[in-house]
Amino acid sequence: MKRYKVLTAAVAAAVLSGASAMAQFNYQNGDLVAAFSNGGTTDVIVNLGSIANFQKGDAYTQDLSSVLDSVFGAVNNNVYWAVFGVNNTNLSPSDPSVTQASPYTVWGTLARSNPSVQNATPNASGNANSQLLTVNDILTVANLTSPSDANPGLIGNYAAGIETVATSLGGFTSMMDQNQSWSGNWQGDWSSDMLNEGVGVSDFYQNDPNNPHANPATYLGNFSLSSEGALTFNPVPEPSTWAMMGSGMLALLAIRRRK
Repeated sequence: MKRYKVLTAAVAAAVLSGASAMAQFNYQNGDLVAAFSNGGTTDVIVNLGSIANFQKGDAYTQDLSSVLDSVFGAVNNNVYWAVFGVNNTNLSPSDPSVTQASPYTVWGTLARSNPSVQNATPNASGNANSQLLTVNDILTVANLTSPSDANPGLIGNYAAGIETVATSLGGFTSMMDQNQSWSGNWQGDWSSDMLNEGVGVSDFYQNDPNNPHANPATYLGNFSLSSEGALTFNPVPEPSTWAMMGSGMLALLAIRRRK
């Protein structure tokens, strides 16, 4: 009887594992997407969930070593990646948890040249019409989520929230590879280089076209990719955290003075 229970549990675990691996990549407007490519025949697209989780400053880590090793061999300087998202409130359904001032808000990364030094914050586009073009480009990538909509083998569910997409369908590679230069400019519509190359850090911004062009985008934190394939979001510390750090520094200074 005991052996039967063990066997039943093993079978159930296998079934659940298989179901998880085949779970549909369920993108909805307002989700954040990470995409990876090496210019070859296959891109990797990962749904990180609602942008609302990143707006409120939640830390996040996802181990992508298995899929990156499977598709690209390893995380190296031949692998390009970016994180991006939109919430076009003119589309239905939209994610009501996402807070924004404009229906054409774009979230995107800006690669650091020095992993230890934060980029200067870029200006918001300030133009809803031009930013709408970027929104449509991003949605082209994000909507590559239904294997039944493409010929067999071109889109595959690698695991829950992760898909492999043939570059022949367009999507990430064609959008990020303007003039074959890995410019990351979303066909010239968004002026910042979103791509990072291999292991590194990218700063993450909210870009609201209601801002005048002279106003900076909103800095939300940074994404880092490790050599082991872990994608991590490091949020901007909340004001309360800064206050605690400041109090701690003042306390240390007071102790030193007493000594």
